[in-house]
This record gives sequence, C-alpha cells and structure tokens, in this order.
Amino acid sequence: MLSIRQQPVAARACGFGERDRRVIDPPPILELKITDRETGRPENDWNAMLALQCTLLSPDGRDDETEVPPTHPDLLSTRRLMGTLVASPYPAKDEHGVAGTFFVFPDLSCRSPGKYRLRFKLMRIDPAMMMPGMSSPSVANVATDVFSVYTAKDFPGMRASSALLKSLRRQGLNVGVKKGSEARKGKSKAKKETSSSDDDESSDGSDDGRRGSGLTVGSGTTSGVSPKSKASKKKPKRKRGGS
Repeated sequence: MLSIRQQPVAARACGFGERDRRVIDPPPILELKITDRETGRPENDWNAMLALQCTLLSPDGRDDETEVPPTHPDLLSTRRLMGTLVASPYPAKDEHGVAGTFFVFPDLSCRSPGKYRLRFKLMRIDPAMMMPGMSSPSVANVATDVFSVYTAKDFPGMRASSALLKSLRRQGLNVGVKKGSEARKGKSKAKKETSSSDDDESSDGSDDGRRGSGLTVGSGTTSGVSPKSKASKKKPKRKRGGS
C-alpha cells in the first residue's frame, strides 16, 4: 500500500530560467507498506528494485501537466515540472519511532503559476528480467491533494520543516530542514525591538552625562578658575624696614 505522509501545499513559480529554482513546499513524503496477501502481515520484497516516479496533473486529475505543449509544431515541448522526478526507497523510522519505507521528493519545482496535483507511480523492476528498452509496469499509484503555485509577489513563504522530515534527516537522509518564514519574521522583529531599546537607553545616558558635566563646571566659579589659582597669582607685599 502506498500512502502520502506529507502533502505539498504551495510553491513559488520558478519561471523558465535554470538559476531561479524554488522547490514545492513542504516536500512530498510517501510511505510504502508491503503486506502478505493471505496473512496481511508486513513483508519485504527482496527480489525486485523499487522506484517511485512523479508527474504533474491538472486539479481534476485528468490531464498530464508535466510538460508545456509547444507553441509551434516544429518546436519541442518544455518541462513544467522540474527537479528529480524519481525517488528510491529509504528505510527509516518516522517521528514516532515506527519503522517504514519512505520516498522523499525534496527537489521538485513548477515553472507556471496555477493549481495542480502530483501523481506518484510505483515501479517494480525485476533485475532478472531487465533488457534494453524494457518498460516496467506500475504496481501502485496515488495522487496528492490540490496545491497552489504562486507568483513571486503572491507567494506566502516557506513553512517550517515537519517532525517527520527532521527525523529522516537525523537518520542520514540528505535533505535540508527549514525554520520557516514566520520564524524568521519573528526573529527579525525581536532584533529590531532590541536595537531600538538600546538606542533609547544610550540617548538617555548621554543626556545625563551632559547635564552632569554642566553642573561640575558651574559649581566652582563663574570664570572656570578655582579660588586657589587666584590666590596663587597675587604677589606678597614687602615690609619696609627702619621704623
């Protein structure tokens, strides 16, 4: 049985340039459970190679939107869904410590704004039957919920990585984790409030210093010279002798 553990929600359209790649968020995560048909107990398929392929669908699931049709018969079609479209099984434990077989797609991008679904097909490849040009049948398939691809202006931002993705990363899966746009906004807001508070305190301290220095200068004498200095400048009177 193939099930979706993490649904895609949103993405920013990456356009048709190769440099500005924006991934679908959060990355889709699927789990495969193989059970015996008679007993229903979990089992492993050690005699075959498994691969999960991803395609892009219209919101109603009827049309394949993976490629953009050419505008002229002489032109080639262009891919709308970019990135790594095939994933291998990854045995690991989920966020609750339950062992399973997972497929993760952290490198999917969509070039055109709109609403779409992702469809995943599980391919079973028998090494003993592999031949050049041979196609493998699909043994299971599942489609995601509808998600939105926004323009750069309307994109709401990235979400924080889920506990499941963080658990898979701790077990060696090569995937990045994110704090999310909301966490970054809150951190920058707190930093601005702290800096403004520090500026207020420093300005108050400088005013006190200026007021204190004025009091010190004015407390001695109006001319700024101490009385001792005036006394030292007076010449002593000479006494007349022979009186």
